[in-house]
Amino acid sequence: MTGEIMNSPHVAVVGFRGVPATWGGIEHQCQEIYSRLASMGFRVTIYARSYYTPPHIRHYRGMRVVRLPTIAGKHTDAALHTFLALCHAIKEPYDIIHIYGQGPCLFSWIPRLFKPKTRVFFTCTGLDWQRKKWGPWGAFFIHLGEVFSAYVPHYRIGVSLALKKYYEAKYNVFMYHIPNGVSTASIRPPRNIFSFGLVPRRYFLWVGRIVPEKRVEDVLYAFMRVPSDFSLAIVGDSPDQEYVQRVKAIAQADRRIRFLGYQFRENLEEIYSHAYAFMTASELEGLPLTLLEAISYGLPCLASDIPPHHEILGPLTNFVFPVGDVGRLKAHIESLLGLEDRQWRHMAEQFQKRAESCFSWDAVAEETACLYRSALSAQ
Repeated sequence: MTGEIMNSPHVAVVGFRGVPATWGGIEHQCQEIYSRLASMGFRVTIYARSYYTPPHIRHYRGMRVVRLPTIAGKHTDAALHTFLALCHAIKEPYDIIHIYGQGPCLFSWIPRLFKPKTRVFFTCTGLDWQRKKWGPWGAFFIHLGEVFSAYVPHYRIGVSLALKKYYEAKYNVFMYHIPNGVSTASIRPPRNIFSFGLVPRRYFLWVGRIVPEKRVEDVLYAFMRVPSDFSLAIVGDSPDQEYVQRVKAIAQADRRIRFLGYQFRENLEEIYSHAYAFMTASELEGLPLTLLEAISYGLPCLASDIPPHHEILGPLTNFVFPVGDVGRLKAHIESLLGLEDRQWRHMAEQFQKRAESCFSWDAVAEETACLYRSALSAQ
């Protein structure tokens, strides 16, 4: 048994906050993938940020957890932690070091230079330099990280076809496409939602980080223009409190809108379980887990017209609207409210079947494992 463990590929994962996953899409993505890889026999080490992962957690779902400090702040958090993690990683016997995110790839030269036999992987979950939270200098350094991510790692993975096409067209490099997955929906009985003032199947749902590129204000304005006895649940928050407060100020005029803050695990599952429909107006995404979760619960989805949303929804695009088109989103809300119960149930079944047939964490983990094994056998 000991010999088998020693011969198992050892993977270090760097560039995200850590496990157990609470808030953050990459955190949930890595938790789902690497817990499965651990069950397949891979030795997995997760580099976690000390403020995110509780100090008593040294192992989680088969993964070893190494907590390292960082300095909380928009410009220092990921950069400092990634630098420290990679400096630690080059002293360990890892076969693979996998970096998540364009910014962290600024330091991808460290394992390439100091641990040349280790295979370095990069996964792109989005064009981070385009996010509105970054000023000119922040965007510059993350864009520089994008350049490093194209040329320094041995292997590149994009979570969406749009990202794959972007890298291959701009940098003339090959990028693998391994999408995000979604777990089977955990349907919860309605208990806690009543404390939020929500009634089963009588509320629209938005979930995510409340940041400018999500265009939460478009969802609010469209909903506020449709008279109904339905509510709108906004689940999430953000360190960018200036934008959060601006969004909340817009919603003050409509008592039907509920801001629930971050909700996790059973609470979030219950909220998804009893929503009427899901809305997202984002102008920038990788392959959003929140939309994947929504279709897994069979929620009809109103989504902005961007490539990652089309990749998830496939042919189910009856309620897609141009980015920023509040009028079209309002019309879609009215159309959904006009559905008969049997029509709504038929639509819900279509969305759920789409999730089950196209997006599986088991398949994602297996594809990742195959790529790892291929990389190591090619050495």
